[in-house]
Amino acid sequence: MRNNEVVLPGPADLSSELDQPFYSPAEVARLAGLHPSTILGYIHAGRLYAIKLSERTYRIPNKAVLKLLAPELATPPRISEQPHGHVDLGEADREPEWPWPEE
Repeated sequence: MRNNEVVLPGPADLSSELDQPFYSPAEVARLAGLHPSTILGYIHAGRLYAIKLSERTYRIPNKAVLKLLAPELATPPRISEQPHGHVDLGEADREPEWPWPEE
C-alpha cells in the first residue's frame, strides 16, 4: 500500500463497521470515498434514501448506507403473495415514497 492510498472496507467488513442507526452525509461520503456534495446529490436525485431533519440537515439510515456501499449485502424487500394471487404491498418491507410531501 502506498502512503496516499485509501483502503475502503470490503463487503464482509462493512456490515460490522456500520454500527450506528443513522449517518450524516459527511460520514457516508467518508465511508464511500466520495465528496459530501456527491452524497447530497444522490439524496436530491432519489438515489440515496435520507431523512430530512431541517433545511440543511439529513440523516441516512444504516440500511440505506449498506445498500449504497454493498448492494449485495442489503436484504431485498419482502412481498407476501396471498393464495388468491393478490400481492399485498402493505406487507412489503420497503422504504417510504420519495420525495416526501411538504407539511
